[in-house]
Amino acid sequence: MKDYFHELICITEREKFVVPLRAIGARAILDFPDQVNFSACPVKYSTQKTLLVRNVGNWEARYCISTQRQSLFFQFAELEKASATVAIPKEHHRFVIGKKGEKLQDLKLKTATKMQIPRPDDPSNQIKISGIKEGIEKARHEILLISAEQDKRAVERLEVEKVYHPFIAGPYNKLVRELMQDTGTRINIPPPSVNKTEIVFTGEKEQLAQAVARVKKIYEEKKKKTTTLAVEVKKSQHKYVIGPKGNSLQEILEKTGVSVEIPPTDSSSETLILRGEPEKLGQALTEVYAKVHVAQEQIEAMVKELVENSFSISVPICKQFHKNIIGKGGANIKKIRKESNTKIDLPAKNSSSETIVITGKRANCEAARHRILAIQKELANSTEVEVSIPSKLHSSLIGAKGRFVRSIVKECGGVHIHFPTKGSGSDTVSIRGPAQGVEKAKKQLLHL
Repeated sequence: MKDYFHELICITEREKFVVPLRAIGARAILDFPDQVNFSACPVKYSTQKTLLVRNVGNWEARYCISTQRQSLFFQFAELEKASATVAIPKEHHRFVIGKKGEKLQDLKLKTATKMQIPRPDDPSNQIKISGIKEGIEKARHEILLISAEQDKRAVERLEVEKVYHPFIAGPYNKLVRELMQDTGTRINIPPPSVNKTEIVFTGEKEQLAQAVARVKKIYEEKKKKTTTLAVEVKKSQHKYVIGPKGNSLQEILEKTGVSVEIPPTDSSSETLILRGEPEKLGQALTEVYAKVHVAQEQIEAMVKELVENSFSISVPICKQFHKNIIGKGGANIKKIRKESNTKIDLPAKNSSSETIVITGKRANCEAARHRILAIQKELANSTEVEVSIPSKLHSSLIGAKGRFVRSIVKECGGVHIHFPTKGSGSDTVSIRGPAQGVEKAKKQLLHL
């Protein structure tokens, strides 16, 4: 590459001036001391010193050194050039390059080597290094150190429903910042405008696991404890609830712990959804309506209705009966919820808690409670026995279309009789229900 020089002549009505343009091409830069001190040397003796001439520029160089005094003799040994490759995961290449390539340039300079890193669209994971042997070894070591540091880091993605993101971020992102500081983990929550549910964690494996566990705990608690309230606010007033840069939404979240969900601007919906713990929704509703200047009487009426719908009772039920209250495919619990118009929360399977929480209007909660306790009472008074009857007799005991067994069930107070699957070879028939009915059904089956 050559250097170029041109003059740009600029002419106006009154004057003419010249702007010099200079382009400087690539060139060699030799790293060599300006002075070499051989120290004291006795007469008629010789002394020597080994010096390294290094080209730190970006162009090849040829050099020679001369002296006016012939008593000095220079001997040059050109260092043998070599090349090598080092393989590291493709995703670590960007850490070798660094921001704007600064890391790579610094690495080249420190090791006096050249490096070729595959382009992002190249599937190769090989980085080529060329230079002197010592430089290559040093460069290889530095690259492997960078890769090893990244190996200590992990990436995990957690699916969290979008509506619960504000609780994980916290007001003004305070909670997520605290989490990142405590665990040293980077947590990326998609902004409200991005329709993604995935939260991405990056960090060292142990700390990352702690961060994920804490976020999961917040998520599960909010799913269990929060409920929603829908309120109508004119579309033109949504901006007052949002506030400048979303500050009003953050203020409500900070004061009440309630998240306010705003419909998209391109939607015609005027419904705002308040999501939070039942006892906090009233305060949040007041805050929302204060932003849009709704009459105090209307606020009080809605808060009163909200309080009425937020009555909650806890019902202790033996853990062994929870599956019966839920029913097959959740049929029982869905029916109770629908008919009583209540929200019913059961503890998780792996939880030691026996408490079922019912939320809604007081009368509805009491009705749901009565039905759940009735199921427990019925189950507590029931018993189950197994009877051994030869499998070849099962069909005759069941009867055509179950006629015989249905008559026994009806006569014995609604007991449940279970025959093993046809062809299983099992002789065991189980009978479950009230103790007196079970005993009566057992005698009838054995008699038949």
